[in-house]
Amino acid sequence: MSSPVEIIDYSPEYQDDFKNLNMGWMSQFDMNNSHRTIIEHPDEQIIQKGGFIFFAWMDGKIVGTGALLRESNKLYEIANMAVTPQYQGRHIGKALLKKAIDKAVQAGAKQLYLITSTKLQASVEMYRAFGFRETLFDPEMSIYDGSDVKMVLNLK
Repeated sequence: MSSPVEIIDYSPEYQDDFKNLNMGWMSQFDMNNSHRTIIEHPDEQIIQKGGFIFFAWMDGKIVGTGALLRESNKLYEIANMAVTPQYQGRHIGKALLKKAIDKAVQAGAKQLYLITSTKLQASVEMYRAFGFRETLFDPEMSIYDGSDVKMVLNLK
């Protein structure tokens, strides 16, 4: 029996976990240099710019991650959501997404957005279940090669 998932905040000791989790799922897509820089330097690219990174801790190890990238005081991007394949289907992504939304509300955000792909149908459905709605997608504005969906959630 697995232990319950615990969502913990970023610590530099988990930088390799962040990179490895994201490199795993990004292997399905062409990763451009901007995205690679975020993955390889999360402290500089996310934390120091006012963003947040979370990890899912289960069975004594990191099994998932997610991030909030600060665009402005009122707008954050949910990015870098990843769960180890053998732990998928255990609602870990939902726990990470809930933590991200709660943290954005605490930070005063009015809106969240994310960029994803229709290839990740389970993820798209999860985002819809949390109230995200598809909006106009402009591939020129995305740093994520292979993306074709932009979703937005207005916060209270």
